[in-house]
Amino acid sequence: LSLALSGTVLSRCPACARNFANIYCNNICSPDQSLFTNVTRIVNRTTVLGQRQLAVVEYQCFYNKDFAD
Repeated sequence: LSLALSGTVLSRCPACARNFANIYCNNICSPDQSLFTNVTRIVNRTTVLGQRQLAVVEYQCFYNKDFAD
């Protein structure tokens, strides 16, 4: 997912674009992911180099009300 694409879609609302980017970055980069993320679906995939690995394709996130606000 590209944040540039979401910025284009949300360009009418800069606050919405910033909030989306903040949530996206927290989902992807937070060292505390295990505290609020539940992986619900994985698939086996083959990399370009032919290596097998698991990939997360679906997950749930749980946020407290203060963060969501």
